[in-house]
Amino acid sequence: MIIDGNIIDSSFYQKENRCAYTVSRETKMVWAVQLDLLMQLDKMCKLHNLKYCVGAGTLLGAVRHKGFIPWDDDIDVYMLREDFDRLTAVADEFQPPYFLQNSHTEPNLLRTYSRLRNGETTGTTAVDADRDINRGIFIDIFPIDGISDDRFKNGIQKARNALYIRIFNCYNASKISSGFEKLCFKRKVQFIIGKLFVRNKESILKRYERNITKYSNGSSALWGNRTIVFDCPKSRRPLKDYQDLIDMPFEMLTVPVPRSYDSMLRQQYGDYMKIPKDKGKNMHGELIISTDYAYDDPRRLSE
Repeated sequence: MIIDGNIIDSSFYQKENRCAYTVSRETKMVWAVQLDLLMQLDKMCKLHNLKYCVGAGTLLGAVRHKGFIPWDDDIDVYMLREDFDRLTAVADEFQPPYFLQNSHTEPNLLRTYSRLRNGETTGTTAVDADRDINRGIFIDIFPIDGISDDRFKNGIQKARNALYIRIFNCYNASKISSGFEKLCFKRKVQFIIGKLFVRNKESILKRYERNITKYSNGSSALWGNRTIVFDCPKSRRPLKDYQDLIDMPFEMLTVPVPRSYDSMLRQQYGDYMKIPKDKGKNMHGELIISTDYAYDDPRRLSE
C-alpha cells in the first residue's frame, strides 16, 4: 500500500473520539488511503490546470469537522464536465497502483462517473465483488453538468438518461465472472438481458454522454451532479459556484471548496452544523475492505 509518509504520519492512525463517535484505527487506515488518492488527484489537476472541488459529505466534513465526517467512509470530488473529460484524457498518466476508473478506461464497466483507485488495496461493495474490474479503495469523482431551464426538454433528457442507466445496469451485471447464483432476481434478469442484447458498449456510451452533456455549455444558468439523482434538486447551482473556489483544511491537507459553501450546504442539508442523531450510519452499504492486500490477492480471502 503506497501512502505519502511525509504527509500522513503514524500519529494519524491512532483511535480517537470525534463528536461522541469512536473512529477506529481500521477506519483511519482507509482514510489514509483515500487522502493519498486525493493528493494524487490534486497533483494531476495542478499539472494539467484542471479545477476540482470537494462536494456533498466531503464538503460538509471540511466545513463542520475540518476533515472527514467521523462516520463517513469516502471522499466525493466534483469537476465541471470539461475538466472531468480532460482528466479522463490523461488517465494513463496515473502510475500504478493508481488507476482512474471509468467507462473509458475499464473494459468491463459502464458508469456515469469516475473513481480514482489504489490497486494495492481492496475497497468494493458486495455486488461488485465478483466483477472483473479494479476493486481497490477509491475516491469518487463526479462530473457537473448544465441543466436546461425548459421543463419539456429536461423531461426528454431525463427519460433518455433513465433508459441509458437501465442499459448500463444490464451491461455491468452481464460482466459478473462468477456468483450468478448469489444474485437477486432483478440482477439475474439484468445479467441475462445484458448477455443477450447489450453488446456495443462504445455506441451506448457515446449516446449517453451526448445526452447528459447536452446543456453543459456557458448558456446554462444552473449546473449540478446529475449522475446519482438526475434532477439533482439539492445541487442545482449557478456555474460560478463551481468556479469560484477557496482552500479549506481537511485533515492534514487543504482542499478546494466553493466560496459559496454555506449556501450550498444549507440547500443540501439545512442546519448543517447540527450533528445528526443517526451518526454512524453507513450510507454506502456493506463494503469489503482491506488496506493490507490487493483486491486480487488470494491472501485477502484468508484474513
